[in-house]
Amino acid sequence: MKRFGWAALVAVIATASSATETAPQGAGLGVEALPETRVAVMPPLAPAAQDLRDMLAAGGDDLAPLDAIYALHGYAPIWDLMKTAALLGAIDAAPGHGLPAERYDLSALRALPPKPGADYAAREVALSQAFLRYARDLNSGVLEPRRVDRDIVVSPKRPDPGALLEGMAETPDPIGYLAALAPAHRHYTDLLAEKTRLEALIAAGGWGAPVPGGRSLKPGDSGDRVVSLRQRLGVMQGADYGDAPEFDSALEAAVQKAQVSFGLNDDGVVGPKTLEAINVAPQTRLQQVLVNLERQRWLNYDRGARHIYVNQADFSVQVIDNGETTLWSRVVIGKNGHRTQEFNDEMTYMVVNPTWHVPRSIATEEMLPKLKGNPGALGRSMQIMTRNGTQVNPALIDFSQFTTRNFPFIIKQRPGGGNALGRVKFMFPNEFNIYLHDTPSKSLFGRDVRAYSHGCVRVQKPFELAHVLLGAQSDDPKASFQGYLDGGAERYVNLDAPVPVYLTYQSAWVDRFGEPQYRADIYGRDARVFDALRAAGVTTVAVDG
Repeated sequence: MKRFGWAALVAVIATASSATETAPQGAGLGVEALPETRVAVMPPLAPAAQDLRDMLAAGGDDLAPLDAIYALHGYAPIWDLMKTAALLGAIDAAPGHGLPAERYDLSALRALPPKPGADYAAREVALSQAFLRYARDLNSGVLEPRRVDRDIVVSPKRPDPGALLEGMAETPDPIGYLAALAPAHRHYTDLLAEKTRLEALIAAGGWGAPVPGGRSLKPGDSGDRVVSLRQRLGVMQGADYGDAPEFDSALEAAVQKAQVSFGLNDDGVVGPKTLEAINVAPQTRLQQVLVNLERQRWLNYDRGARHIYVNQADFSVQVIDNGETTLWSRVVIGKNGHRTQEFNDEMTYMVVNPTWHVPRSIATEEMLPKLKGNPGALGRSMQIMTRNGTQVNPALIDFSQFTTRNFPFIIKQRPGGGNALGRVKFMFPNEFNIYLHDTPSKSLFGRDVRAYSHGCVRVQKPFELAHVLLGAQSDDPKASFQGYLDGGAERYVNLDAPVPVYLTYQSAWVDRFGEPQYRADIYGRDARVFDALRAAGVTTVAVDG
């Protein structure tokens, strides 16, 4: 929505007031205009109300949502003394939510008369426009996600401006009304508390000096680096680990606790990944919190009593039932050249014993070079076919004549244990051809960083996921699924009720035990979102000094 500065608002009043009134009362309100016979008997507006009506009419589509609501209230003021104070107080506190107070022209709003009076129309419009922008940002986010990163294909559900303003006009509790616009999900409220904690910690000096680099530290080691590790972990975890130079069992437990909070394998050894995570500055962690507050605003709506939540930054998937996790599993996501997009969809069916329809990019870029060297390189499970479905014998084909551009075949892999999709895939048809699936490559699930796929999400516990999903429509989901598997043939199994799927990238949150969790920015999305927030005016003293 276009915003008018204070001088421009006064100019619009002058322009609108000098215009000759030709439209019937109620025209241009976004609702059906009243018949002329009714307009004729309506009493004229007071001069101040008429000024407001003229200004809103002159604003065209930009001010149409305001016009519709003010018309319902006879162009009477919305922003009395109490509501004005509540709005200014909320905007003043906007940085507490990681929002940019000056985005709402706070200094200009403070210069307005405290209550309706002189320049009534300009005051009402300025306050209403500031309110609508603040309410939108707080409720559904400052940014348009896809403008920040083309792989963030998330469309926040923006609140209706007319409904927002009508709510403010009618509420007897403006402070409560404004507060209720923020996401109520615990991921958001817990991150607000973590933001406050980090800001206080940074003001008190942070976590102290980083642990010096060097070889991996493990139980039994000793030296100055061990002392430094004790000191930094002590501040980070709010504990006193002393200053002994030996790496003992107590320090090992502290390292394991830190590793869990970073999503790393908790082996108690301070290797490169663990050292890097421990040495991240608290200012950087605060930036992550600001970014993830914004992500939670993008998801500020009912996510469904049952939904599937894939956290790419955590390399995990959860099934959530009525707010509780009923299944958690490690996953493998797309490598950096084939990043998994962030988007929301609905899972509608699974395919048991799936056929793998090899994407053309993989067929031409990865398989064709192998075929040129050895026509039998793909093995018996792979079928090379013409586009009309006729299977061909690779031994009879001269693959050296083909390139990525003119390769004329399609490649499929038969169902079976060695199939690249494993024994089951979970489908939510989308423009990216992304889905969840089993895999025969189990070893990758043991790694700290699990970004190895071409974009789809490989699930460590696919059978358990199938059991949970079938539990809503089968008395014995394990037996049902096993029956599908034992059949051997490809089998489509529809879900009776679609399940919302959220492929997100939450790199900071607070777990159900109250422990802050942080993950590495493997795709660089945190950095891009934070840069966009900073460009929009988001800042904190703790981050920027």
